[in-house]
Amino acid sequence: MYFQMAKYAQQYGALQVALEHRFYGKSRPFNDLATDNLAYLSSQQALADAAYFIQSFKSMMNADESPVITFGCSYPGSLAAWFRLKYPHVTVASVASSAPVQAELDFYQYLDVVDRSLSFFTGPQCDSLIQLATQQIQQLLQTKAGQTQLAQLFNWCSPISDPRDVPTFMSSLMGVWQGLVQYNDERPGVPDIAFLCNRLVQGGASPLAAYAKLSLQMLVPVGECLDISYANSVAQIANSSYSDDDVGIRQWIYQSCTEFGYFQTTDGDAQPFGDLVPTTYWLDQCKDAFGRPFDTEQLIYDTNVYYGGNNLTSGDGTNVLFVNGNIDPWSSLSVTEDIDGTLKAIFINGTAHCANVMQADPRSSPPALIEAQNKISSQIGEWLSAHTRNMLLRNQ
Repeated sequence: MYFQMAKYAQQYGALQVALEHRFYGKSRPFNDLATDNLAYLSSQQALADAAYFIQSFKSMMNADESPVITFGCSYPGSLAAWFRLKYPHVTVASVASSAPVQAELDFYQYLDVVDRSLSFFTGPQCDSLIQLATQQIQQLLQTKAGQTQLAQLFNWCSPISDPRDVPTFMSSLMGVWQGLVQYNDERPGVPDIAFLCNRLVQGGASPLAAYAKLSLQMLVPVGECLDISYANSVAQIANSSYSDDDVGIRQWIYQSCTEFGYFQTTDGDAQPFGDLVPTTYWLDQCKDAFGRPFDTEQLIYDTNVYYGGNNLTSGDGTNVLFVNGNIDPWSSLSVTEDIDGTLKAIFINGTAHCANVMQADPRSSPPALIEAQNKISSQIGEWLSAHTRNMLLRNQ
């Protein structure tokens, strides 16, 4: 995959370097991911790692005067923004794409954006069918006979044995649409919003039957069943062993529990997925997966105090460009309007999560995306020119 940052590097004759976050991938400071070891996993530690690396690398390359611009999307986008704010002497600027810089305990806004995105692309019918199916599911969950019907319809691996199996089930169903919206039209060969909504609308039978059929197609390989067990879900997160195919689920959930929250709940009114996935469900996961309680609400507050959240004001920093798409659920926790002349924002109509870091296709990409990438390139040029002028003045 060709990232847009590589094009910027070519354009400006830059060296492109990618860093791996501690505890993720092959960066393993301990032999396992035991909770005590994860005490050294935090965004502040990651920023300090980046500062140390950049200064050491520049020295090794005899490039002490060379400017550095940091890039990232999603959580790395937040890191890019925070790095410029906390280490302005190490980097001259940052491009923070789809960066949820506001830590949030109850991230109900995520599903609100999913709701708007479904209607944005396909009109109200798809959204209405999901809502009707969800209402039927919640009604059936209230009785044993109804649960038996759902077990057959959704091919559960086991019946409900813990009240938290219910939000585990419901979060799996809404997860289909969350992932669909978040990465809409960004991965070739993957169904997009229009495709899946069309399948749901043409599913025939009842909204519930069509919703169940589509959910199973997206969630469960042929011949397997849908695991709704809360205990099994927690056991996967609690596994502290590294594996070759580890994508960082335990690590990320730990950071969610101890820094960011980002718990995607059904507490908002403007969404079609019911009301059975509350904040307490995710807080139970934090306690059960890591073997100890966290004061997550206080830790999230501390994160926003330290970094400033998305309520930055003029004077909090300079030379950060926030880039978001209007159908990206994470944009609701980012900066989507200019703060001043140096803390700027680009808000792209019709794009999803991290769309601007991918190479745009002039034949199919939204014109707004191509325009945004051109603006980013121009902004990089302005930052580099300003750095050159400052260096000339300093050396006079």
